[in-house]
Order: sequence, then C-alpha cells, then structure tokens
Amino acid sequence: MSKHTWVIIPAYNEATYLSQVLTKLNKYWPNVVVVDDGSGDQTTTIAKKFTPHVLKHRVNLGKGAAMRTGADYALEHLHAKAIIFFDADDQHDPAMIKPMADALQQHPVVFGVRSFDNQMPLFRIIMNRVASVLILLFFGRYIPDIPSGFKGLTRKTYRQLNLKSSHYEIEMEIAARVAQFKIPFVEIAIPTIYHDYDRGMTLLNILHMAEKIISWRFSK
Repeated sequence: MSKHTWVIIPAYNEATYLSQVLTKLNKYWPNVVVVDDGSGDQTTTIAKKFTPHVLKHRVNLGKGAAMRTGADYALEHLHAKAIIFFDADDQHDPAMIKPMADALQQHPVVFGVRSFDNQMPLFRIIMNRVASVLILLFFGRYIPDIPSGFKGLTRKTYRQLNLKSSHYEIEMEIAARVAQFKIPFVEIAIPTIYHDYDRGMTLLNILHMAEKIISWRFSK
C-alpha cells in the first residue's frame, strides 16, 4: 500500500514554508503531489525542486478545489490506492505520514487529531469544538478536530464521498459525508503546531458551514 499512497499538498502563496515542508517530507515519503492554487509567489518554482508532480490552477479556486485536483490526479494518473492530505504551512509533522499510511491499510478513513493544549489558541479550540458538535447534531457522530488538514482516505472512500466544496468548508464536508454514510474511521494523535495564529476557522466560517451542513444533511 505504501508505494500506492500519495500525499496531496494544496498550496496558496506558501513560499515562506513550502521548501522546509518538502525537505522534511521527502525524508519520510517519496510520493508527493503539490497543487499550486493560483499563487502569486514562488510556490510552483519551489515545489518543482522536490517533486515532478506539481499542478497549478491559473487562478485561486480555494483549498477544497486544490485538494480535489490533487486527489483526482493521484487516483487517475498515478493509480493511487490511498491519499493523504497534508497542509503546506509547516503545521504538520511529516513523521506522522507513515503511521497514517499504515492505518489506511486497515481503515477507510484516518483523521489526524491534535491535542487541545496550550499550543492551540483558545478561540481555535472553541471553534473546533463547535464544528464537531454541529456534525454530531446533524449527522449523529462526533468527529474530533475537523479543521485539521491532515487526514487520509482510501481510493474507494474518496470516490464515495463525492466531495464538491471548493474552499475551507472541504474539511467539514469530509466529516459530514463520513458521518452521513457511516464510514468507519480511526484517529491518530498528531502534534499541535502553530505558526500563524491568524489562520484557521473563524466564527464567520462556522456560520457559513452551518448553512452548508443543512444542505449536506438532505443530499446524497
């Protein structure tokens, strides 16, 4: 399975961190696809130094669109049997790729779950909990750390989810569909790493996602 598991990295203006992310990642995992989501910096140039599998949107379409572009490419052109989503902002530990890939050999979905400790801002913890409670209320399953961009899906599961989101609500849609379709999942503990405290889910995002959840609840 390992040689058929591909890491998908959506990136938008990530020149600040991308080189160090890919340098560390290549020590642990060779199969990497980077999707430059219409960046205006050197994201594509940097990515091409580390992997031949670099895709670029001509304009910024959103994180969800970049994730779907990368996943579709890996499944259709690289014959991936599983995919792992991994953020480009150096807030995930590449050493956790192998444990996630190993878990995907036995489970259709693997969620990377951070500790809600003093490394995570209190406001982020609150928004994180709210997201999980919304999924519990509408779909009957509690899924922790939904905003985490570190998660894995098997080929079959990714196709089953039939994701449509183009922006940050993609993380919530994945959780909603996993809950809605009663797909089994496991969690692996990952380190809590924060660099940019102005990134992440906001109250406005939550309100927007609440609207989306209602539509997902009554669609298939």
